[in-house]
Amino acid sequence: MDFGRVDVLGLNQIDLVLPPDDPRTWVALKKARDGRASQFTPRIGVGAPVWAVKAWCGKVYPFGTQTRDFLFHYSRQFNSIELNTTHYHVPDEETVLRWRDTTPNGFKFNVKFLQDVSHRRPLASHEQLTRSFIARVMNLEDRLGLCFLQLPPTFMPDDLPDLRAFIAQLPAGFPLAVEVRHESFFRDHRLAPRFYDLLNETGKFVVITDVAGRRDVLHTSLPGARVMVRFIGNDRHATDDARIADWVARLHTWLNLGLEQVEFFVHEPEDRATPDVIANFIDRMNEECGLSIPKWKPYEQSEPQLSLLNH
Repeated sequence: MDFGRVDVLGLNQIDLVLPPDDPRTWVALKKARDGRASQFTPRIGVGAPVWAVKAWCGKVYPFGTQTRDFLFHYSRQFNSIELNTTHYHVPDEETVLRWRDTTPNGFKFNVKFLQDVSHRRPLASHEQLTRSFIARVMNLEDRLGLCFLQLPPTFMPDDLPDLRAFIAQLPAGFPLAVEVRHESFFRDHRLAPRFYDLLNETGKFVVITDVAGRRDVLHTSLPGARVMVRFIGNDRHATDDARIADWVARLHTWLNLGLEQVEFFVHEPEDRATPDVIANFIDRMNEECGLSIPKWKPYEQSEPQLSLLNH
């Protein structure tokens, strides 16, 4: 992910601390908490944006794992995935059913909306394609998490009527989270009222992207009790650990206020360091929030040695 990346030499010159909460977040979370049963267990989804990482073999996956088996092992080490492949094409039904059947109960695919819809305006003009896409991903059944619509940088607040019309085409209760990138959507690290109110009124959620080079898009505005966080790190630079600690503290506050679902995804260069950052996040969440999020278990296997012949 290249959006907002900076040279590591410049990281210490950037204020990477999370901004204060938007007071509207407290109102939205309290409303959600007051409207549900007292016995409620929030969902904490944690994962990566990809499962096919050969460098994880012998560490996260057994050594020698074949590409076709990556998802099987990924879904038994992590409980969530940011599914980006659906941004580029609609998977066939057989593929979606295989994803569903390969993964265990409780695993969630957080599906990125097709770019032929999200990046070609007007959004609402693609109703048939939108319906076909949704029908396909609904085959994931209980494995479907949040579906997220990443709007292009050219999408501006004046385009919000188009987003409203698009949302009106979705099935009732469809779990959509929206990410915007144009600077005019943000004011002092809060979502602009028109955008915030639209999500709040329609029962949709928001994506928060935390990346060093675009602090202008980092915000703390939750229009509802679910959120998707995309954490873009810098290859285990010291600032990654500090930022993770900051996020854990903030999520702890939000959980106490009434947050019911967070899907937290770690992006790292080449994805090599991603499992270690995830482990750090889970350890801190369990310790600070009193949770029992399962942590991936390393495979302490080394590459087999070739036997010497004719000795």
